[in-house]
Amino acid sequence: MPVPRNGLHSSVFSLLVSCCLPFLACHSEPLSEATLFQEYSDAIVTIRHMGREGREQGVGTGFVMDREGRIITSLHVIGEARRVKVIFSDGAEYEPESIWAWDRNQDLAVLKISRENLTPLPLGQSSNLTTGQKVMALGNPMGLERSVVGGVLSGVRQFTQGPMIQIAIPIEPGNSGGPLFDVQGQVIGVMNMKSTLTPNLGFATPIDGIRPLLERPNSMAWSQWLRLGALDETRWVTGQPAMWSSKVGRVRVDGVGEGFGGRAYCHWVQRPEHQPYQVEVMVRLTDESGAAGIIFGSDGGDTHYGFYPSNSQLRLTRFEGPSVYDWTILDQVRSSHYRKGDWNHLRVVHRPDTIDCYLNDVLVIQSKDRDLVSGQVGITKFRQTGAEFMSFRVREDGFAESEVTHADGLRQEREKALLEAYLMDSGNLPTSGGGGEKWTSEDYRQVAEKLKKGANFFKEKAEQTHRETIAEALQKMFQSPEGSVDLLKAALWIARHDQPSLDASDYIHEVERMALAIQKRWKEPFSQDQKVESIITYMFVENGFHGSFTDYQHASNSYLNKVIEDREGLPITLSVLFMALAEKCGLDCIKPLPLPGHFMVRQQLASGDEQVIDLFEGGRRLSFKEADQMAWERQGVTVDSQQMQIPSKKDIILRMIRNLQIFAGSEAGLEASLPYLDLALALDAFNTSLLLERASTRLRMGLRDDAKKDFKTLLELLPADDSAESIRELYNTL
Repeated sequence: MPVPRNGLHSSVFSLLVSCCLPFLACHSEPLSEATLFQEYSDAIVTIRHMGREGREQGVGTGFVMDREGRIITSLHVIGEARRVKVIFSDGAEYEPESIWAWDRNQDLAVLKISRENLTPLPLGQSSNLTTGQKVMALGNPMGLERSVVGGVLSGVRQFTQGPMIQIAIPIEPGNSGGPLFDVQGQVIGVMNMKSTLTPNLGFATPIDGIRPLLERPNSMAWSQWLRLGALDETRWVTGQPAMWSSKVGRVRVDGVGEGFGGRAYCHWVQRPEHQPYQVEVMVRLTDESGAAGIIFGSDGGDTHYGFYPSNSQLRLTRFEGPSVYDWTILDQVRSSHYRKGDWNHLRVVHRPDTIDCYLNDVLVIQSKDRDLVSGQVGITKFRQTGAEFMSFRVREDGFAESEVTHADGLRQEREKALLEAYLMDSGNLPTSGGGGEKWTSEDYRQVAEKLKKGANFFKEKAEQTHRETIAEALQKMFQSPEGSVDLLKAALWIARHDQPSLDASDYIHEVERMALAIQKRWKEPFSQDQKVESIITYMFVENGFHGSFTDYQHASNSYLNKVIEDREGLPITLSVLFMALAEKCGLDCIKPLPLPGHFMVRQQLASGDEQVIDLFEGGRRLSFKEADQMAWERQGVTVDSQQMQIPSKKDIILRMIRNLQIFAGSEAGLEASLPYLDLALALDAFNTSLLLERASTRLRMGLRDDAKKDFKTLLELLPADDSAESIRELYNTL
């Protein structure tokens, strides 16, 4: 079911709700758990998701929303690239026709199945909940279908993704996606997650969150949804079934492989042709008791080398078959460089005579084993561990042997010098002295406090240095002529400003892949106008890209990598992506239109006329007059959009940074907005408005010396008038 170009309005939503009748009746008198189960359990469905071989990998719950076959559940229940069965109480099974709507931040999804004349549950309101009120839930805990449980609403808590209903109810795997009822039998929430602190505490997504989602559904055919998180078959070949999925440059694996010890592996399609070669990847484990890492020298099956963390140790193993008796641990070490619970960089250099294994650029294992000389490379996992991989790279040429050999020594020397410099300068660390007195608990506390401060100091310096590096890279980009500036890359570097591990090349490759997929559909004769329309169809009808109506100010909507991953964004980020696709498809008829408060693009039609395209509204087409009216209605400003000057790429990037600054300030305060002011001024150093804003921000944060520097720069830039005199008076007080 395609997304309507102009969205759905509340009147359409009212019609949709009226079509849901007859509802199961809500009650004026309080319901017991037994009555709730008897009357409502037939509207509860079991949702089972399947692995690659059709085996069941997990179970969740959903419930009937309307007579036309729409089912509400949690997004994490259906996942991506997973086949799903929706099972009713009468045993009937259905595969979804489409995912009718979804929202990642709220973890909500609405499925559409081909079954009608269903009786839906009555949807209540979650805006007037009372702490202490009785609540009940229906679901499939631990796979036990259609179970009921009662409890108490213990509060509404604010999380990063929004409000969540906190409930004193035992939640188990299988409950997720099921309805949470009040005592009148109205759905007030969607069961979501279990607390990690106590077994009888859980959370539900407020049902009010579903309403704006239903007003503007971002529908997608189920066959297309299954491909969203699928591994790129041009890059990866899986073995030993597990739940492998990918999102741009990241690969995730869940479940247990069929090999001994739950081994599962995934091979890179390009096999190294000669030695030496280098394989590297970033890996993060969900459970440190498991294992996941690099394989190399593989025959495509159970024979290969493996270098991986296991129980916080680093291990190099030669696998020569499916069972533990065919495995030889060549070396196993502990390393202080391992970052438990975080991303770790693994690297293997396979030479004819040695195998060098690096952890975070430090050589930790070296072996002269030569039993497996050549073969494929890839990634692996063991036991029930879930793992994420990113930035997988294979290089046969272009890596410096001396750099690889000595990287670990240089890193340790630099770390040692930096730490010694800090300790020498921090001063007055207690010593045992010449009297031989014992260290006291206070001595240890003082040292611990200094080291804690030191850790915070180095983290802040690392963050500051990273941001300065991003600013310098963007400055260098915009020193080039306008025509050679890569807007897509610049937008991704803004995202990297807040996400140091982001690899922009992965997302550039993904946009290039999308552009190729679009061009493959073009058949001669295919006009330029038809080509533009095919990009709109690809993005908004077939792949579910949509404007973020439910959580507009969420930072992810401003990060282009997240927009590509989540298919959700702001007008400006969706426009940047659309323009990048048009450019990579060889079209030069799309230009930016910087409407106040709502960024759009303009298209030069084959007829010579121009038309406005609103990407936030699914590619809706407008006249310039309609765009002008929108600016007046939304921003209260009068514009002539047709005569608007085309903004430079730097102007577009500055507008994206401005969004992040405003959203961060409103969400987390002045301190959170300051890095974006720094970044903006790195690109627009003589912008007096930005300088004044940063000076004021610094002053309000108590950073008087930094504020004084900004005020001094302002006085040098401003003409000698009354405003400059006011700033001079303030400057003199500092």
